[in-house]
Amino acid sequence: MKLKLSLFLCLLLCANLITAQEIQVTGTVTTAEEGMPLLGATVSVKGTSTGTSTDFDGNYSIDGVSPDATLVFTFVGYKQTEVPVDGRTVIDVVMEADAALLDQVVLTGYSRERKVDVTGAITVVDVAPIEGQSRSSGNAMQALQGRVPGLFVEKSGDPTGASSRVLIRGVTTLGNNDPLYVIDGVPTQRQEVFSSLNPDAIESIQVLKDASASSLYGARAGNGVIVVTTKNSSGSAEKVSVTFNSNFSVQSEKQQRYDMLNAVQRGQALWRASVNDGADPASGYGEIYNFDWNMDYDNPVLNGVSVQPFVGGDENVPVGDTDWQDELHEVGYVYNNELTVSANSEKSSFFVNLGHLKNTGILKHTNYERYTAKINANTKLFDDKVRFGVNTQFSTSDETLAAQDVGGAPTPGLAISLAPTIPVYDANGDFAGPLGAGYSDRNNPLLMQYLNRWDNAEKNNFFGNIYAEVDLMENLTFRTSLGIDFSDFKRKDIEPRVNNGFITRSNNRLTFDTNKYTSVVFTNTLNYKLELDNHEFGVLLGLESVKNDFDSVIARADDFAVEQESYFVLDAATGARTSNGSSSGNRLLSQFGKLNYSFDNRYLASVTVRRDGSSRFGVNNRYGVFPAVTAGWRISNEKFLKNNETITNLKLRAGYGEVGNQSIGDLARFGLYESRYGPTLSQFTGGFFEQYYNIGTAYDINGNGTGNLPSGFVSVQAENPDLKWETTKEWNFGVDFGLFNNSLSGSFDYFTRETVDILTTPPIPSVLGEGQQRVLNGASTQTRGWEFALNYSNTLENGLTFSVSTNFSSFTDEITFLPEEVRPAFPGTADNSILGQSQFSIFGYETDGLFQSEEDIANSPEQVGARPGSLKFKDLNNDGVIDTDDRDFIGTTLPDLEYGIRIDLGYRNWDFSVFGSGVTGRIGQDPYIFWNNFVQGRENAGMGVLDAWTPNNTGSTIPSLSLAFNDLRTSDYLFRNNSYFKIRNMQLGYTLSDGLIEKLAPLQNFRIYLQGENLFWFTPEDYIGSDPERTDVNRIPVPTVVSVGLNINF
Repeated sequence: MKLKLSLFLCLLLCANLITAQEIQVTGTVTTAEEGMPLLGATVSVKGTSTGTSTDFDGNYSIDGVSPDATLVFTFVGYKQTEVPVDGRTVIDVVMEADAALLDQVVLTGYSRERKVDVTGAITVVDVAPIEGQSRSSGNAMQALQGRVPGLFVEKSGDPTGASSRVLIRGVTTLGNNDPLYVIDGVPTQRQEVFSSLNPDAIESIQVLKDASASSLYGARAGNGVIVVTTKNSSGSAEKVSVTFNSNFSVQSEKQQRYDMLNAVQRGQALWRASVNDGADPASGYGEIYNFDWNMDYDNPVLNGVSVQPFVGGDENVPVGDTDWQDELHEVGYVYNNELTVSANSEKSSFFVNLGHLKNTGILKHTNYERYTAKINANTKLFDDKVRFGVNTQFSTSDETLAAQDVGGAPTPGLAISLAPTIPVYDANGDFAGPLGAGYSDRNNPLLMQYLNRWDNAEKNNFFGNIYAEVDLMENLTFRTSLGIDFSDFKRKDIEPRVNNGFITRSNNRLTFDTNKYTSVVFTNTLNYKLELDNHEFGVLLGLESVKNDFDSVIARADDFAVEQESYFVLDAATGARTSNGSSSGNRLLSQFGKLNYSFDNRYLASVTVRRDGSSRFGVNNRYGVFPAVTAGWRISNEKFLKNNETITNLKLRAGYGEVGNQSIGDLARFGLYESRYGPTLSQFTGGFFEQYYNIGTAYDINGNGTGNLPSGFVSVQAENPDLKWETTKEWNFGVDFGLFNNSLSGSFDYFTRETVDILTTPPIPSVLGEGQQRVLNGASTQTRGWEFALNYSNTLENGLTFSVSTNFSSFTDEITFLPEEVRPAFPGTADNSILGQSQFSIFGYETDGLFQSEEDIANSPEQVGARPGSLKFKDLNNDGVIDTDDRDFIGTTLPDLEYGIRIDLGYRNWDFSVFGSGVTGRIGQDPYIFWNNFVQGRENAGMGVLDAWTPNNTGSTIPSLSLAFNDLRTSDYLFRNNSYFKIRNMQLGYTLSDGLIEKLAPLQNFRIYLQGENLFWFTPEDYIGSDPERTDVNRIPVPTVVSVGLNINF
């Protein structure tokens, strides 16, 4: 018995040794279509770092393979293939092209086309990299910044995450340049609809940049189109999927702060500026400071400065040394959670996405909270010939943003400018304010933020559509869609009484501002596809009607006995109550068609025509026709390149298109009258800052001039029945390429754009009389530019994957025609007008350093206000006098070049990415210059003024300090090069291995990541500010953000 047992154990041991023995596996990897060997395909052992790549003949050899292992074969443009070894030593693999890449589908306007067949300028956005950044801000639009060539996005630091400006290929018109957004086939020009989409709900994003690509959208596509498709299923048949994403972010604006003076340093700067002006510093600022100096204006020496103990001599207000930026800001937190449930059956799919976002804000007493829901569903009937679907999107948000003081000054700017000697609180614990001489008439900004805590704006949005598709016959499909875009806005503004230093507001007020916007879009299309041998045809015909309505009501009430939030209701007021409102709307009726043609997958062409009729124009010019034509040549499908091992894809594109613009308001073509009551009418809050306008002549209801009648009307706009469409005409030439089996790919586009009959409202001199203002067609602009994108990806033998993506874009715009009556509204003079310049050009003086002495002044052209240490301007016309004729165009605030670069690395279960973007070749007004290089007297100043020019410090570039002679005329001293490069996003993630996931079923994926945004930047040497994107100090700065996130899928 023991002998049998011993023999059994020996056999078992031998079997285990045989099983555990590692083997060598060899083989060849070829393509399924041509049977050609694949050079550089990656072969790895699943779950390990063991791997290799194929040689020139597609052969590979890999050692140390367990007989029960699985080999993974990957190659760019081909489907990943997994093959169990099962003890084999020779494994040949045939790889199939990835149809998802070769037949990548894009939405080009009411229809889908393969990306390889598209002949317009379209960028398909890689959605995966923007997900983490979208979750930290709650805004997918902001995450696109720098990622798409030709797409310019400016961010703001508001807790709403709203983007301040979005441009596609620069500027097209002199007015609104916002693009059109098309979400699940429903058009809208409201950016917030796209911004409120949760990242996990977005299937794809495409940017239609040229007129030939966007012309099918006609009147609304003059500034480009961003097409968004949301998810509609779990991606697999007969499956229920649950995904949870959570993101927690910490925000700080400390990197964006300005370096300002403390209390004593401000006294030193005021002393120097006063002495330079020949004034006694104690006469203007003696209530704030004690100045100990030699009283010699020719050779002044400051022994010391001390701060008076009390503000304005009031013992209840001890003097402070306040860092207002620190007092007004705090660390902000963002909580973003997202739950997605999707289900598929053979005939139906269902998708639900729920989200909650809360941003506590970096400015005290600001916040933003949003709830969102996305519900999509579809089903198929009658052998899949009839399809029904619904796409819905809900969002509700509540926000409290930056406040203003009694005089209308925004608090973010006051945090920089307010004098440091004003304390936050007085001796009684109440909010302190300015008292006595030497202070500005500005309120304590923290008090104003505190009073603002009851204010809020509530936004409710509903967006979506219901649709049906019917296959009438083979390749002929009818689709009908009814879409809606609805917004309900409510703003509550409570203004309590204010008694803050010498700035007061004696009455309190409640304002309710509400408006509703509704857009209903009804679209019907017919799509037909026909194949005849090597000829492919696609025909699209459509009808569309758009009905837009906007209603607003504003109500005010004064004097409330109790200042509690719950008491501020309109009927509790004891004072005056006023209300006002307006209603407007417009209609658009359109017919459109498109014909696509392809021969042998080599020669491509398309023709598009759209006819739009708008109620915003008179009967003479109501309709506009917008054609487009494109052509393409897929050279890589020609026989002479068919099996080229270097050139995988090569396509040439050319197109011409026209699009329209009707963004002029609903009432632009009408003659308008406005009722006026009394000789003056207060527009805003009464009191010291009350604003008035002149009533002018009034008319009775029949239009007869009868003087100033209480029941009369005033003409405010003249009729223009000949108002017509603004039209943009664009040429685009492009090339798409892929090299080395698409491991290196990219595109290049060159475009020219001309916009004519631009809709504008010229300024009207008052001498012409009332009612002469009217909207007219007149101006023309031209834009030229290019875009370049380049991507490279590879997998090394050790299993390291990496990819590099770059994009560059450049454009220049110029105004080519401008009516005489419009030119005064633009920079320039009669002899040196804006014509031929960008509408964003800066017109000003060129500087030539600082005057160094009286002799220097005497030997220079005559300049009013010149003094040693002041700015010296160039005499451009050489007439010996510095005057307005010496101004010229000194640059533009839009960049010559925008660029971005992204690097992705992956090794085993780790992933790392870094993304940066920048601009170059533009000038901008660095706001910090006004404080750092000049003393304003009643405001604080920056640290630079301590190094200002003096006879003993002639090497300084900061002018001699002054309170009366600061030369702040527009010049290249104020508008400087503010090119920059920013590291916008850096992310490190870890995903659980497949082996561990299998043990944790039903868990399918688990990833955790750490992310940083707006981390650091590089600027020119003469840029002295903080964040180069902070060009408006009255807005909340864009913060630096650190986030941790979690993605779980079941």
